[in-house]
Amino acid sequence: MAQRDPLKDILIELFGPAPGARNRPSSQSAPEPAVGAYRTLAPVAVASAALAFYAPQLADTALTDAVKQAGQLITTLHSYRGPLAILAVAWIAVDILRWRGHRQSLALEAQLRQTTRHLPVKVTVAFPPGIGALRSAKIRLPRGAIIRPKEMDEFTTAVRGAAGRTGTHTYTVRHHAHRDLILITRTPIEPDTRSPRHKALQTALSAGTIFKEPAVTVNSYDDDGIEIGYKITFTPSLNSGARGFQTKVDEALAALAGDHESGRTWATEWIPSEGYLVMYLRAPLPTRVDHPLALVDENLRHLPYATGAANLSLYWDVSTKSNKPHCLIVGPTGGGKTSVIRTLLTEASRRGIPFLGVDPKMIELDGLEGYPGCAAIVYDAVRSAMLVRALHAEMMARNHYVHVKKIEPSQLPLLIAVLDEFFILSGKWQRLAKDEDEEIRTQIKQLDPLGAWADLAVLARSAGIRLLLGVQRPDASLFGSSSGNARDNFGTRISLGNLSQDGALMMWGDAHVGREVDTSIPGRGVVTALDGSPVDAQMWWTPNVDPHPNKWNQLSKQEKAIVHGLTPTESPTFEFFSTELREFVESERALARRAREYGDAPEPSILTDFATDHDTVVVDDVADAIPAAAVTEGMVILLDDNGHQVPVTVDTVTILRDKDTGDVLETVLSINTGGRVKTTVHFDATEVVMLPEPDTVHTTV
Repeated sequence: MAQRDPLKDILIELFGPAPGARNRPSSQSAPEPAVGAYRTLAPVAVASAALAFYAPQLADTALTDAVKQAGQLITTLHSYRGPLAILAVAWIAVDILRWRGHRQSLALEAQLRQTTRHLPVKVTVAFPPGIGALRSAKIRLPRGAIIRPKEMDEFTTAVRGAAGRTGTHTYTVRHHAHRDLILITRTPIEPDTRSPRHKALQTALSAGTIFKEPAVTVNSYDDDGIEIGYKITFTPSLNSGARGFQTKVDEALAALAGDHESGRTWATEWIPSEGYLVMYLRAPLPTRVDHPLALVDENLRHLPYATGAANLSLYWDVSTKSNKPHCLIVGPTGGGKTSVIRTLLTEASRRGIPFLGVDPKMIELDGLEGYPGCAAIVYDAVRSAMLVRALHAEMMARNHYVHVKKIEPSQLPLLIAVLDEFFILSGKWQRLAKDEDEEIRTQIKQLDPLGAWADLAVLARSAGIRLLLGVQRPDASLFGSSSGNARDNFGTRISLGNLSQDGALMMWGDAHVGREVDTSIPGRGVVTALDGSPVDAQMWWTPNVDPHPNKWNQLSKQEKAIVHGLTPTESPTFEFFSTELREFVESERALARRAREYGDAPEPSILTDFATDHDTVVVDDVADAIPAAAVTEGMVILLDDNGHQVPVTVDTVTILRDKDTGDVLETVLSINTGGRVKTTVHFDATEVVMLPEPDTVHTTV
């Protein structure tokens, strides 16, 4: 193959035929190319300037009269040699620019023909063209030319690859199909002054598929010029509105952003409807907050109990205008429920709000008995059922008073009712309903504590009665048959420790919230923020307020100072609108005084090395309880067998639900009692089952 001569190629290009006409038979017809042959005009100007410079020498050589006349003309031209030289140089410069534009036009025509198979009608390159790279161009296409998106992408890549070798500019190629036009523009690439964190976020989002067309911009700086916020825009999609998707993206973004120099942690705020989210820094939560002695919130209807991000105090609004009138606390045993309840009740006492409560375990709220503002703490299951019925009567009496006196419900005095470990209490009531003593069965049936409780959960708000509930799981059966409406009234919610997936869904309506709490920090949990959304918070620490020496002597000086500082000098006033609740509280106080004066408890016995025929096994009456619908296969539960609680293993669980609402209607447990015989036990939507204690106590007679 013969070698090509570059000089020859340039000369052919400058003075030869048009590119489309080369090596083409005269009889062959083909469309005319958009870029014609290049024709240079600079030699004329160069020759004129050279003639002007060498005019004297040429005039001296003249021989004939005609030549002499030409020599005089040349001599005259010699006086204009300066302007002619400038004209020649300018003409050469213009021709060089024209030649550069011609080469760029040829390249664009070839790229378009190769990528789209269309021959342009006209290619116009901006004059003067870029010396190192293309500045801009306009390509006129045949009328109705169709360019597919993939072909357009290939053409754009070819333009950028050929014209953007310098790396100082970027090219935008736009196809205006309605005008049969392609416009190519060049813009300088700004120096990349982004921080490493900014680059990491943009690179990861651009390389991934979670967002379409993501763009990261700095949203805010601190006083030292350090980036503390980013705005990420994207094209909205179905995923961007899903809470589960948002949670995963939040975790990924926080990991990409890394630890901030200030020690604060990253948080996100999503606006999916407008196609963006904001990353911002929030102050780290404190690891411990002692109950403040000063009134953090001067509003006497706000009961503060925790500190959130940026030292924000979180409170339970017990006012009549509150849309979150009742409070629900969920957490495992030892998770801090009791301390939160003490915090809320001591704050209520400081604000003149009385309270009463139920403690089926007899060890959680007993320290509040006798505290200013405490009407009574009930421990017995039957007495607890009577209290719930008395509260129901108080609610009806208050509503009647409002109706007769024509006053606003906000004028009624507030009263807080606390029910701790409600599932244990509910289990006890169900056991009493099956008791051997007919009188007890009749009494529990008449009191109907579960039905009265369901009414309270729905209707107590307007009567000035506020419910504070402590449970281990927020199951729907906790709220009776009207579970939907009742649970909605418990708008103030507190979850301590890590919830299960089902627990998170029932508590927060999101299976991801409250499942990654740092349990190494006591009092850490998730609570309802002022706007109703769940946020991380650090609960306040309120020590045991029991003045008994056995409890008081265990407190440090700092904790004693907290108790003294929280105790109000004046006890809240009790106002009863029903004789039922007043008589119950008076009788309960009398029983409590008698128990303190004459009460006795057996001393603990010692477990012998070997059991004898006289040994007896006693199962603790205060066993944990869960809703029947929460039982799983293989779980050991207690079933009633002629008045005795017998531990059995669940073989299968069948849950019947309402096809429209999904609420539990009935739970069927299959128990394998040995061999092929199986026992089927049915539970309704509100029933609970008791769990055996981890250990049993052996006593020797």
